[in-house]
Amino acid sequence: MRVLASVLLSLLALCCLAACGGNDAPDDPKLSDEGKEIVRAMGGPFTEAEFNKFLADLPEIPGLAAQSMPMADDASDASQAIKNAIGSHGWDEDRFLYIYSHAMTMMNYDQMQHMAGQMRERFQGMPEDQRKAMEQTMAQQIGGQMEALRAEVDKQIPTSEQDIVRKHMTALTKLMGMR
Repeated sequence: MRVLASVLLSLLALCCLAACGGNDAPDDPKLSDEGKEIVRAMGGPFTEAEFNKFLADLPEIPGLAAQSMPMADDASDASQAIKNAIGSHGWDEDRFLYIYSHAMTMMNYDQMQHMAGQMRERFQGMPEDQRKAMEQTMAQQIGGQMEALRAEVDKQIPTSEQDIVRKHMTALTKLMGMR
């Protein structure tokens, strides 16, 4: 449930960024016009070097990674601490949060896929008729949601960014205290 909530929050953040404008649309046929606008407004797709810096700096940003979860009691204090830490590491706040939102969306999607795979593995020890019924139920209930989420990820996150995040998924999930 926590993973689903994180996915939905990440997607909401992506949609909120859609109101921004810019100059160069990324050349990614899967991206929606809204996705292209977001990427354009944020300076284009992030690079692997940028993502490596993001991974190195993330543990130092209060409240955004598992190692930095203790936050101030007051939300405005926490928000200011995050802004200060982002700036102290040389980041433009919007760019850092853009990378963060795309990374979290990809991580949450990966976590959902992982959980679905674990469920399928559990079905293997069941009697065949029960296993087939469970697989059919899962395909109906979760399969459509996964396909819809995958389509939304493709519309909002450039393929090049998806590839970079997938390449570094183990490091990202470790930083976020997942798996």
